[in-house]
Amino acid sequence: MGLILLEDHSKKLKILVINNLFPPQVVGGYERAIADYARRLHDRGHEVLVLTANVEGLTTSYDQSQNNPEPMPLKRCLTLWGTWGTKGAVAYPAVYGAAIAIQNYHTLKEELQLFTPDVCLAGNLDFLGSAVVEQILAAGIPIAHYVMNGQPGYPSDLVPTGDFARNFYQYITVSDWICRNLTDNGYPTATAQTIYPGAEVEQFYQAELPPRDRLRIVYAGLVMHYKGTEILTEALYLLHQEGIDFTATIAGGSLTPDFVDLLKDFVDEEGLSDKVQFTGLLDRQGLRELYKTHNVWVLPSRFNEPFSIGLVEAMVAGLTIVASDTGGSPEAIEHQESGLIFESENALDLADNLSSLVLNPDHWEAMTRRGQERGLAEFSRTRTIEQLEAILQKLYLAKQSL
Repeated sequence: MGLILLEDHSKKLKILVINNLFPPQVVGGYERAIADYARRLHDRGHEVLVLTANVEGLTTSYDQSQNNPEPMPLKRCLTLWGTWGTKGAVAYPAVYGAAIAIQNYHTLKEELQLFTPDVCLAGNLDFLGSAVVEQILAAGIPIAHYVMNGQPGYPSDLVPTGDFARNFYQYITVSDWICRNLTDNGYPTATAQTIYPGAEVEQFYQAELPPRDRLRIVYAGLVMHYKGTEILTEALYLLHQEGIDFTATIAGGSLTPDFVDLLKDFVDEEGLSDKVQFTGLLDRQGLRELYKTHNVWVLPSRFNEPFSIGLVEAMVAGLTIVASDTGGSPEAIEHQESGLIFESENALDLADNLSSLVLNPDHWEAMTRRGQERGLAEFSRTRTIEQLEAILQKLYLAKQSL
């Protein structure tokens, strides 16, 4: 009987990681997630090179090196043809964009020749576009593209074509909702696979649930209109009118300080200033400490939230999750089983869901524990990186078999 040769799935790869931003320069969770994936792949023995842009005005307190002192190759050598400001994402005039694209082409060409990657992990390509994808594929390098936004950074009519792209360019979606959205908008998703981004559950896990003597509500994220933060403050006003005891904390930075001022004015005018506080941006340690004194985590997004890593962090910390019914958020919790889902942009429905917790404390506790167990079992960052690594290995092995 002959020997059966098994494929080697443990090969250490040379992995090129491309993302438009990289910590400490961040806008949201996308760049934090890609940074964590790059670090974990590096720590698992793969040779990783990160290429990104340098946008110093977006510097935050996020510091990936705090718990990982070993350096990981990182080059901020790309240039974006747009930026973010108080009005959101804004592209530069076309003439500048074309010049930047040419510059990026030559930069990427040199880096590909120097590093000779086996595979590429692409992340947020906003203001980089499909040109970098086409260039990497043209060099014969397979790409796993982790899509955490409603589109992959370019319109569907610019999807790379050809046999190599069809076989070696794979979308990984952050939720099933994102996959369906890509399909509905004309992107090829036959080979797409959903991998939930997961969270550092070990860092946020609390064996003892926070006290539930009253509603202790927290919002943690960007304080922006599309995040629905004013829907939460309206719901808090309704709770106050009904005489329900609560405190609330709104933690997060903002690209629109005027919007934050409006929220603070509303809180003051409605007599809620002794119940609601604004902390500004907190780092992970600050969030962990905050979660010890709160028991409900609200995600009031009015837009289709692809998937919230912060939701999972709060879930495993033992907070009850109350999220709007948009995007991928409902995939993380089951209504009345492991959390609560309310109608997006409906402050009254949010207030009703919040008040239901204090009316049935036994159900509140049981639901919270089920949510914590689900978060630990299904949404760990370790599980995510193992799934991601398997796809990168599969793409590499398929390329070797040509």
